[in-house]
Amino acid sequence: MTKFIYKAKDGPSKTLEGELDAGSHSEAVTRLDAMGYSPIWVREKGISADRSGFWRQRIGLREVTMFTRQLASLIKSGVPILRALSTIADQTENRSFQKVVKELELTIRDGGMLSDALLKYPSLFPELYVNMVRSGESGGVLDVILVRLAESREKEEEVMRKVQSAVAYPILVIIVGIATVLVLLVFFLPRVASIFQDYGYDKLPVPTKIIIGLSNFFHESWYWLVLGVGLFVAVFKRLAAFEKGRTMIDRMKLGFPLLGRFIRQSEIARFARTLSLLIQAGISIEKALSLSGSVLNNSILREEVEDIRKRTVTQGMSVSAGLRKAVYFPAFVANMAAVGEEGGKLDESMMEIASFYEKEVEQQSRLATSLLEPILILIVGLVVGFIVAAMLLPIFELSTIVR
Repeated sequence: MTKFIYKAKDGPSKTLEGELDAGSHSEAVTRLDAMGYSPIWVREKGISADRSGFWRQRIGLREVTMFTRQLASLIKSGVPILRALSTIADQTENRSFQKVVKELELTIRDGGMLSDALLKYPSLFPELYVNMVRSGESGGVLDVILVRLAESREKEEEVMRKVQSAVAYPILVIIVGIATVLVLLVFFLPRVASIFQDYGYDKLPVPTKIIIGLSNFFHESWYWLVLGVGLFVAVFKRLAAFEKGRTMIDRMKLGFPLLGRFIRQSEIARFARTLSLLIQAGISIEKALSLSGSVLNNSILREEVEDIRKRTVTQGMSVSAGLRKAVYFPAFVANMAAVGEEGGKLDESMMEIASFYEKEVEQQSRLATSLLEPILILIVGLVVGFIVAAMLLPIFELSTIVR
């Protein structure tokens, strides 16, 4: 018998960890199911928990999405799952992910299910992914579920790529601007300032005095700046490590005028797409809400989804009624959900909500970029121009005196 450690859910909101003895990984999963637990991950005791984390650093989201799409295509074509996994492993260029696929194949060959095998790698295959696969296995529609998973992941990746490409140029402008100012203050200005020593510091123009003072600070006391930035980052990370700290930070993010709206819309899109996917897979609305909330990054919105789930269970409310009581979910979301519930097509309504907000996120990122680019270029130009002008003013005055 081998000792396994696990993390599982006992009900919708209670999570527990423990260990048990079993003859194999699949037997351990079966025993947890028999105990009424929903496994999140299961692995042999003694195997480092960082193993999947190490792979995660080397395996991108794209590899997992391509794996999902390939597996769906092969199973849909009638290829047995063992042969499908073997084919994918042979075609996978990423050696680390190739090992993962081969271990999935070995687990299934030993009598386990694909969903059981995925539990070994929670960093690559999150709880939502595993539950979707398990639902597909039990309903005999694994290929359909995998196609939906692949499409959902591809859509999220597409939105993320568009947002990243939109903010890439403004970030580059900021970095180049900061680097230019630092080079001028730290390396160039100290040499130029030596020219004005005979002129007298008191006689220098005010802009020149300001720039020389800043240059001296950066040149002589730069370590205080580095220490201050490092201290701020350390305090921020320490604060984010606690639940109350994370809640406070997430609430502040939602409070920012533009950033808060962007975060809220992207999170609503993720929630709606996930909920639609889970409902289509035949997962109960209670569990679907629980899983949909777990994929959100903002703890405030996660709490709101959990409140919606509790209202549907304890008070018998519909999803739309629960959404109407939520603070950060617009009335549009509740109204669309109500229309879907009336027609028995809540999954379709949720998918429409997701598509709407994904387009909003893309449009806002493009609009923000188009506004930020000229503003940032103007700011950088003004700062650099001020520094250059401050250095040239004494030279002009000297030339006037000489004349």
